[in-house]
Amino acid sequence: MRSRGHSFAAAVCVALVFAALPAGAFDWTPFEQESTIRILTHDEDGELRDTKVWTVVVGDAGYVRTNASTWLENIQRNPEIQVHVRGYEYLMRAEQVRDAGLRDRVEEAYKEKYGLIQRTMSLLRLREPTVLRLVPRTGAAER
Repeated sequence: MRSRGHSFAAAVCVALVFAALPAGAFDWTPFEQESTIRILTHDEDGELRDTKVWTVVVGDAGYVRTNASTWLENIQRNPEIQVHVRGYEYLMRAEQVRDAGLRDRVEEAYKEKYGLIQRTMSLLRLREPTVLRLVPRTGAAER
């Protein structure tokens, strides 16, 4: 039987290993494989808004995008969101991407992942969408 000291030391070691993981260590595989994810935000009146969106992974980060939408307004008020993928809940922060080159790479990733539908939508849209980077927060996954 282990002593309390050994159990505590083991727990501290595990915590330090996870705390030392680089930001790119987050596993984006479920986001790459799913065609849609669910983003939960809160409306101005506090009501929960559950929105299904397309997502892509570019480099070591996940991205979503939208035009003028209620869930974008919600994110602008409070960028801390919940994301549901494959039965897991991830605590994230949504950050607007301002770099034009990165927005172009995200656009190309959408065209590659979603094919003809996305290419057609890109031709018909009236303005450029707002691109948001999903940034994992501490304690990111729950089932």
